[in-house]
Amino acid sequence: MNSLLPFLIPALGILFLVIRRAPKSSPTSTERPDFFRQAAESTKGPGVVVVNEMSDDSEYNYGVVGESFQRDHLIGLIRAHKAFETGEILKTAVLEPEPTNPFDSTAVKVVIEGVQVGYIAKFDSAAVTKMIEKSGKKIYEVPAKIGFDAGSPAPLIGVKIALTVV
Repeated sequence: MNSLLPFLIPALGILFLVIRRAPKSSPTSTERPDFFRQAAESTKGPGVVVVNEMSDDSEYNYGVVGESFQRDHLIGLIRAHKAFETGEILKTAVLEPEPTNPFDSTAVKVVIEGVQVGYIAKFDSAAVTKMIEKSGKKIYEVPAKIGFDAGSPAPLIGVKIALTVV
């Protein structure tokens, strides 16, 4: 036993250091952050539900894609509505088919107050295009919410609309 002791103590020390320096595992998520919840919590406190002031029945359940490419437009809307401290803007979005889009002939752009803020996701664009065509109109209007963290100097900005794709 005495002959193993000089080897056992350094081995335990090395093991302790290896375990202590091992990277901490953090849960990875591919889920998109909920900017609306974050914005509501930053301005109204955690656990406060933001009420839709446009219509009590509307639910902003569909996340628009490509907002990061329209950041200048979104910042312009926030500036125009002086909404830097509220963390949200409630408006009507216009869904407009874009058949000349080079990436998706069934693309549907999302426009708020005349400026593009994103697109309907490609996997839903054909169904939304059919919904618009069935309505007999060239466009489709839905309630929209622009959400962002009002406490951040360079917030991430998200757009959600009240849309159920069938």
